[in-house]
This record gives sequence, structure tokens and C-alpha cells, in this order.
Amino acid sequence: MERAEQAQAGLFTGWRGVLLAIFCLTMVATGCAEMVAMAGRYGLFGDAQAGRLGIGYHTPPQSLGWVVIDRVDPGGGAARAAIAVGDRVHCADSLVLSSNPPPGTIAVLTVRHAGRNRVARVQYQALAPAGPQFWQALERTEIGGSLFALALGALVLWRGWGSLPALLLGLGLIGSAGSDTLPWWMLGSPLTGPGLVLIVVRNMAMIGLPLFPIVLYHAQVRALPRGWWIATGVVGVMAALAQISLVLEPWLAWLAPRPLRNAELAITLIIVAIACWWSWRGTRDGIASERRRFGILLLAGGLLLAGNAFWMINSDGLDLLGPTARPWLATINLLLVQIAFPLTLTYAMLRHRVVDLGFVLNRTVVFATFSAILLGSFGLIEWGVEHLLPEQWVRASVWIDAGAAVLVYLAFHRVHGAVERRVEHVFFRHWMANENVLRRFVASAAHFEDTRSLARAFADELSRFGGDARVAIYRRNEGVLDRVGGTWDSAPRHFRDDDPAFALMRAERAPLDLGETQTDLPGMLALPMLDHGVLAGLVLLDLKGNGALWRPDEVALLGWATHEVGLALAALHAGLIDTENRLLKAQLARLTGIIGDRLDRVGA
Repeated sequence: MERAEQAQAGLFTGWRGVLLAIFCLTMVATGCAEMVAMAGRYGLFGDAQAGRLGIGYHTPPQSLGWVVIDRVDPGGGAARAAIAVGDRVHCADSLVLSSNPPPGTIAVLTVRHAGRNRVARVQYQALAPAGPQFWQALERTEIGGSLFALALGALVLWRGWGSLPALLLGLGLIGSAGSDTLPWWMLGSPLTGPGLVLIVVRNMAMIGLPLFPIVLYHAQVRALPRGWWIATGVVGVMAALAQISLVLEPWLAWLAPRPLRNAELAITLIIVAIACWWSWRGTRDGIASERRRFGILLLAGGLLLAGNAFWMINSDGLDLLGPTARPWLATINLLLVQIAFPLTLTYAMLRHRVVDLGFVLNRTVVFATFSAILLGSFGLIEWGVEHLLPEQWVRASVWIDAGAAVLVYLAFHRVHGAVERRVEHVFFRHWMANENVLRRFVASAAHFEDTRSLARAFADELSRFGGDARVAIYRRNEGVLDRVGGTWDSAPRHFRDDDPAFALMRAERAPLDLGETQTDLPGMLALPMLDHGVLAGLVLLDLKGNGALWRPDEVALLGWATHEVGLALAALHAGLIDTENRLLKAQLARLTGIIGDRLDRVGA
């Protein structure tokens, strides 16, 4: 296990870390370029740049470059070229056929009708397919879900850098975003090949999604046997190769033989099923908090499995329900894979900290999202007042408009406060409860009667607060800092007061991040106990029990708690010295009396 952790740390440092960062940035940039191209084609930046031939088609097996026409839209370029349903069509450049270039582009097609071939030059037109509102809503939903998955994946990579599970989750989300859209200006240019390679590699990164719960189980619950790693690696490689074939099919207008394609789809389902299995194992083998995390991951895996199953039914390799059901199957797949699945992962990260995005960022994302929802809701209310009331009422008086605006303004702040408190309770209840337990202990620190008992209890509380984090408490004793308590048995027993970190703690009077300081002190945090500017003691903390870093709000709370407990220890120490002084004075007075009596006897 220790060797695996060292290998994981080496992946993110040195030249490997640089190459990995460049790869991740390239995947993010590729996804962004695809999003821009797809949004431009569907008219989100103005007029739609996607031209259409006015046909619907499917790819027959083992027929490289040929497609079979299923639908011909009246008035389209294909209808003018006398292309009919059932014809086979071959495009001189299959990339043009699958990429929907701008209106005005000429496609050279070979049309096979009744066993005879002819050449047709068909012009792409700005023609919406049958049921334009349905398809436009579907396309825009796909863009929104893809943008959300891409942004979430980039966020996970940024905040979870250094963690292998976070790397797999981030790359998997980036791989699931987009629709393999090659910018039309790349067609026929030297950038076509590299662009296709980047799209294929980005799609291969989707394998990180099913691998994520497996690696998370290995990291947080129990080490996996070597046999499971070998089996998972073999299936993962096969799934990656299947993903390459499935991505290239629409570009090359080629469909693998039915048995091979069915095998590719089955492998995709198998790797997702393995992820669901290990998520279920996590709910069974983990502790309480881990069970909840893996339970949410099991739900997410089920959504992904169901979405891929619908896609498998919709694929040309099976074609179980026919072409009429394809739009609805595609819609269900889109809602499950690109909407419900990322939202479930987002809930898992924000509520159950499957990947800790950091306290400040976490709260910012949650409250910004709910504030945006509230603003949008009240904006819709104001719009409804203006458009649903009779027009003559609105025109007759400006008081209705002004009253609606005032009511929305007054209600927003009350509703926003109530929603904010509810969100705080739902998403951050565990953090607040953890903080309250520590604050309660600090309040009781002044009522201990022994310094060693207080030091041991404070170490146990800090370890509990950090999820079994390693803790060492030191107190000054004749110019040397001695370890007086803690759960960190391998920490040094003594420190001399000559480390630069001690001077920094006296000067800054705040917790010190040891990862950013030149020091020989072990651990991640040093919390000073200052008494009138003198470093009377300190607390050393390692990473949390689950390997996570300390959040900024936790560091501030720990610094306050250490200062208060340090004052309580100083007060107990001072009380102990005062008690010893009184005892010594009493002994001195008794001895003085005894000596006086004896001197009086001697004199007599």
C-alpha cells in the first residue's frame, strides 16, 4: 500500500507531473473547442452554421463509406437531387457527410439506386430536420449538459490535483462532454488528422468514469487483490479500444460487423457494471460516511449503465426498435448520461465530499447556484406578471409594474435567507457538527485540573476532528519543547528552539503551513501556543485521516482552539506553580517554627 502511494505521488511530481498537466490542459482545450464548434453550428452565437442535406440515414454493416437513406426532407438539397428513401449514398469525403458543414458547401455523392450508380452534387442548406423544435431542444440540452460536465471535470482536476481518483473522475467527465464535433474549417486542412486524434483521445478518457469508484474503493476502503487489477485493466483497455471504434464510425461512415459491434457495446456495459459492483462493495465494506459516498456512486453508475443500455438499443448494431424510436431513445440516453449523471456526481462531491473541492470553493459553488436559481425564478415571476395579466391593465397603469418589482425585491431577500439557511443545513451539516464538538471541548478546557490530562484529551479531540489525523503536542520545558501528548508516535520527542518555523510562529502569531516553509518540523500544520509573545508550546498536525488537506476555515478554527487550550494549559501550569509555592511556604514556616523552638531550648 505504501509503495502504491509513493507511485501515485510520483505521477503528479517532476517531469511526469508536467506531462500529465499538459495532457489534462489539452483535453480541456479540446473539449472547449468542440463546445464552441457545436454551439456555433446550432445557432447559439447567431445564425446556425450547420448546413443540412435534408436526409436521415443509417450505416449498414461492413459497408465502408456507404449509408442507407431513411428519410428525405421535402425541399432539401437531397430531394432536389432526386435521392429517395432506400438509396445507398457514398460521399467522396465521409468527414464532410458527418460534420454538417456551413450552408452553401457542395457535397459530391455517389448515389446507388436499383443497382445503378450516379454522381450527384448536393448543396448544404440551412434546413432544420423534421420536428425542428424537438431537435433544437435536444441539441441545446446536449450543449448545456456537455458544458456542465466539462466545467465540472476541469474543476475536479484543479482542486483534486495530486489524487488519482480525482484525476480519473475529472478526465472521465471531460471525456463524456461534447459530441465529437470537428470544426468545419478544419475539413480538408492539415489539422484534420490531429483534430480527429485529439477527439478520439478525449473520448477514450471517458473510461476514467467507471474506473473512478474502483480506485476510490482501493484508496479509502480496502486494497484490491492483484487479480482484480489485472482483470479491470484488461477490460479497461478493451473498452478504450471499443470507444475508439465507436467514435470513428460516424466520421468514416463505417459500421463494424454485427458480432464485433455487439461485442464492443457489451464491453462498454461490462466496465460500467464492474464500477457498479465496486460501488456496491463500498456500501457494504466501508464505514458510515464511506457507505453514503459509495451509495451515491452506485446510483450514478446505475444511471450511466441505463444510459449506455438505451444507447446500445438505439445503435445500428442492434436496431431492436427501429428508426422511429431512435429520437426518443437518444433523448433518454442524453438525459441520463449528460444531465442526471453529472448532477448526481455534483451532489456526491458537494454533499458527501467524494472529491473535496475545498470549503470556500464548495460553499461558493453551492450558494452561487441557488442564488442564480432564485434570481431566475423571480425574473420569471416578473415576466409572468407583465405577459399574463391583461394587456390593458399593464398599459393603463404603471403601478402594477412597479408593485410587482417591489414585491419581487422584498420577497427575494427573505426567501434567499431561508434558502441559504436550509442549504447550509443540508450540504454543510457535517462540517458544522464537527466544528461544534471542537468548540464544546475548548469551552471545557479551562475546567481540567491536570495539564497532562488536558494535553491527552486535546490531542484525542484534534485527531477526531481530522478523521484520525496524526497529532503531536509540545510544551516548553527549560528551553526545550517536549512532547507531552498526541497520537503521532513517530514524531520527535524533543525540539530545540532554533528552527526558523518557531520564529515565524512568534512573528505571525498564526498557524503555519509547513508545506510552504523551510523547516525540519514534520507534518502539514504547526499551531502555536503563545503566551505574551513567548512560544509556550505548539501542535503538529499531519494530513487528515483520509489523506485530504486541511480547509482554510478548519485551519483558522484549529489555530483558535490551540490558542485557547494553550492559555488553559498555561493557567493550569501557573496554578500548579502557585500551589507548589504555597506548599513550600507552609513547609518553610513549619520548619522555621521547629528550628526556633529548638534554638529556644538550646538557649535555655
